[in-house]
Amino acid sequence: MSLSLRNTYVFFGITLLSLLLPAVSSAATMSMSPATGVYSAGATFTARVVVNSAGKSINAAEGTIKFNPQEVTVVSVDRSNSIFSLWVTEPSFSNSAGTVTFSGGLPTGYTGSSGTVFNITFRTTNASTARVTLTGGAVLANDGMGTNVLSSMNGGTYTIQAPSTSPTPEVVEYVAPANTPGAPQIESSTHSDREGWYKTKNAVLSWTLPAGVTSVRTLLDESPSSVPTRVYETPISTITLNDLPEGESYFHLQFRNEDGWGRVSHYRLAVDTEAPSELALSLPEGADLSNPKQTLLVQVKDSASGVNRYAIKIDNEEAYEFLDEKNEQKIELKELDPGLHSVIVEAFDRAGNSTVSSFSLTLSAFDKPTFTEYPNEINEEVIPVVRGLTRPRAQVEVSVQKIGAEPTLYNLTADDSGVFTLIPEGTFTQGVYELTAKAIDEFGAQSETSETIRIAVQQPGYVQIGTFLINILSVVIPLLAMLVLLVLSMWFLVAYMRRFKGRVSTESQEALVILAREFAHLHEVLGQEQERLTQAKKTKKLSKAEEDMFVSLSGALKGAQTRVEKEVDDVEQLV
Repeated sequence: MSLSLRNTYVFFGITLLSLLLPAVSSAATMSMSPATGVYSAGATFTARVVVNSAGKSINAAEGTIKFNPQEVTVVSVDRSNSIFSLWVTEPSFSNSAGTVTFSGGLPTGYTGSSGTVFNITFRTTNASTARVTLTGGAVLANDGMGTNVLSSMNGGTYTIQAPSTSPTPEVVEYVAPANTPGAPQIESSTHSDREGWYKTKNAVLSWTLPAGVTSVRTLLDESPSSVPTRVYETPISTITLNDLPEGESYFHLQFRNEDGWGRVSHYRLAVDTEAPSELALSLPEGADLSNPKQTLLVQVKDSASGVNRYAIKIDNEEAYEFLDEKNEQKIELKELDPGLHSVIVEAFDRAGNSTVSSFSLTLSAFDKPTFTEYPNEINEEVIPVVRGLTRPRAQVEVSVQKIGAEPTLYNLTADDSGVFTLIPEGTFTQGVYELTAKAIDEFGAQSETSETIRIAVQQPGYVQIGTFLINILSVVIPLLAMLVLLVLSMWFLVAYMRRFKGRVSTESQEALVILAREFAHLHEVLGQEQERLTQAKKTKKLSKAEEDMFVSLSGALKGAQTRVEKEVDDVEQLV
């Protein structure tokens, strides 16, 4: 082809696009998503009816979907995630007629590129190429006049294969010509983990433009290996994708230089904005409620990313995390003691959405161990042998406690018939011992604590007689010693009192003599004073008052002497 002819075709194509694009840029479309797929016969798959408002606000849509019942049949329709809230005709299907009809709307209007009208779950039948078409549809603008802005309806074509064990053929990637750009390195500030799931529907992607790139083309769809179709003649290095569909979609990017279009990069975008629903917890059928290790069965729905993580809170304990890496929908609980337990489970999908449910269970303890053979009384020289009965091969903890002392624990293992035997390491000292037992079977279930038994430990007979005599003598001998000590003390006291009385009598007589002498001296001194006073007076004669004073003083001295002599005599008589 000559260069001039090639330029003519390019000019003609650009002119045609410039005429067509304005006409359809604001035209709404309704389509099936995914539009293609390969499925095995007898399998189920879900397709969405989506509407692209092309930038305009719409408030209603209706249509009929047709399919061949010999190729696929409808299992269910689901409008729970629909952009519409009002339904003139609820989505309904007829497998005999091969149709699905619907008519719905919303008062506030919708603007977006991938709004879900409702979901259809199909079941494939025979190996064939099933075609699902949209007919008789309308999309009404939210302009107050009900303008039908629907420009096209795109159905789906699905390849149904017979069941096969052969491996799925590899997807053949686009082969870029030589000297064209390499695969772009795409990064995202909002969806940085290509394998992760996110709650936000708006993604920002960016890349670096190498030298020589003259144009860029992109595409967003649900296929992991598509070739981009939307061309940007002026290369862009970033793009914002709004209103991403629920589930997995892929952004495809390709660079072009003067040698042609280069390799394609595919960037996975996974969106899940809805929390898991219908979280139900239960115990397996026939669960042994005496076993402390319990498993909860989980039934939960999550149409997009799926649930793989649980936060579990048991009673008042701290919550802990359980990862269901194998998607077994089972939760292994921590070991629980017998009694009532409340379990709160919060299920998280891979995007972090969660829902909560609770469950209660009561664990029972199995029958308490019983002591079958044990002595009621033993002496200190005998090692007791105690036997009991519990579950076969259970671990038994026997507590032996002397009253008033700390208990000693013995860990035993019951035999195949459930018999356990306790033989202490040594003899017991005198006193009363209390024994109890508690068992844990081979599955971890616990028993209640057994009834308490008592064993009295006494000394041997001959030791008891010797101890009795020693006890008697230990009482009699101190009594005799105390009696002798008492007699000697009384004798010493009497002798001491006699000597004391003699000394008191002697001292009393000496005190009376001294007392008489001193009082006589006082009388003499008083007489001398009276005589001196008389000589000192001119008349040589005392007055009446002075005479009365000396008489009174003499009488007082005599009275004092008499009283002191009487007290000394009383002391002598008392002793």
